[in-house]
Amino acid sequence: MTDPFTGMDAGFENARRQLQEIRVKAQSNKLRADALADDVDAISEEVRSARGEVTVRAGVGGRVRLITFGAEAERLSLDALGRLTTQTIAEAQHAAMARLADRSAELFGPESDIALSMRRDADRGYPRSGTSFS
Repeated sequence: MTDPFTGMDAGFENARRQLQEIRVKAQSNKLRADALADDVDAISEEVRSARGEVTVRAGVGGRVRLITFGAEAERLSLDALGRLTTQTIAEAQHAAMARLADRSAELFGPESDIALSMRRDADRGYPRSGTSFS
């Protein structure tokens, strides 16, 4: 006569193993998510206009951290300087968001939902300036 509980024990052991695998994967995802959250505060990108008139440092989420003007900025009209500053800000914001997307691809894989979502957010929410620098 066979023990009817033998099959149940194997089923329970299999379920325990699967739950442990899920726990390990969840912990790994949490560690990667924590690292990405830290990067949100740490990442910034600096972009300089072609002739050095404007330099902008921007962080994730579009935060402009610094704008500086070089000596060449004095040669521009205020309107041209305003347009160039706006373009440079857009480039720096996009660069910071693209860097975050790259980091999420490193942490979660390039085809992961989070990496693809971050890339879409960078491209849609912070599009590169369509106008070339002066």
